[in-house]
Amino acid sequence: MPTAARHAGALTDPARIRVLAGIDFDNPDLRAALDRIAARTAARTGLPISLVTLVFDTAQLTAGTAGLDDSWIVAADGTPVEWSFCANTVTTGRPYVIADTADSEQATNPLVTIDGIGSYAGVPITLAGQTVGAHCILGTTTHQFTSDQLAELHTAGQQITTLLQQYSDH
Repeated sequence: MPTAARHAGALTDPARIRVLAGIDFDNPDLRAALDRIAARTAARTGLPISLVTLVFDTAQLTAGTAGLDDSWIVAADGTPVEWSFCANTVTTGRPYVIADTADSEQATNPLVTIDGIGSYAGVPITLAGQTVGAHCILGTTTHQFTSDQLAELHTAGQQITTLLQQYSDH
């Protein structure tokens, strides 16, 4: 059973949902800034995809993206929470790293079986004491993440938290 399913109560925590509701995630300036951070993270880590996600109880919003271009995920502005790798980061409050998605608890995830995600690393985004989302990098092949890549992800995650504070009522 995926980690997120084991900790699903964390996704519906009213205090966490209130913090999410206080973020002005439709603000075009915020979205543009999150896209820039995602693009910089992808470039600095050498991974093809980087996302900034806000994870709600039923859906994952892609608030910032790089490397997805005209994909269905961009068109839908996210994924069902059941497919969300980032939900594992949110429910545990810890980084979540998968070098080979096909050989993991995510092996049957449609993002793996249909969309071809081969590897994932994500760090929590915390606002007002609540883990509201994740900053992640994804590969289309298996990938052993380096300490430098994970450090870059953490640094960018801190920048995202600071930015979200500016666009939040918390």
